Amino acid sequence: ISIDQTPLKYAPSFKYLGSLFRDDASGIEEVKARLSKARSRMGELKLLWKSHDISSATKAQIIQTLVWPILTYGCESWTLNKDLTEKIEAFERQCYRRALSIRWQDHVTNEEVFGRMAVEPKLMSQIKNRKLRYFGHTARHVSLENQIMFGYMPGKRRQGGQKKTWMDDVTEWTKLGLPELVRLADNRSLFRQLVISSSTIPAR
Repeated sequence: ISIDQTPLKYAPSFKYLGSLFRDDASGIEEVKARLSKARSRMGELKLLWKSHDISSATKAQIIQTLVWPILTYGCESWTLNKDLTEKIEAFERQCYRRALSIRWQDHVTNEEVFGRMAVEPKLMSQIKNRKLRYFGHTARHVSLENQIMFGYMPGKRRQGGQKKTWMDDVTEWTKLGLPELVRLADNRSLFRQLVISSSTIPAR
């Protein structure tokens, strides 16, 4: 690719609007970086977690308002494997444990942690919801994003096991094929129902 006959330098990765993009479309480094920043934010708010004047419900709202957005920034572009999903779910539990001042020696179960906070697991649900809504928005509109998402990439697929793609998350979460998803996206009401059902995490 050249601009004014000047070839652009190849970069295996670059930062754009605060998010890291790699040439292999992997979101591993970006998710880990976001988790690190969110953990730092939790540490900065340690005085709130130690306070006995703030209820557990309020602490949960503080976490979801001040900490989670740091993690989920740009999550619409992520490709999530099992390991990353488990890290995100573990982070949610860690947030609540820290807010309740629970030590690992206390042997408190995850179910009890959610019970004390009076909340259900929903961090991954938020991420799924945002990514699916972004898919629906892109599928409905003629745009560069639409061409990139549904365009044909020339060349041969590499040998061996195929790497998970961004679209694989969408089809796995909805349990639908791409053609059916595109058709459903045209009906905002039906697609909204699909997003809710596909991103909802069963109650514990």
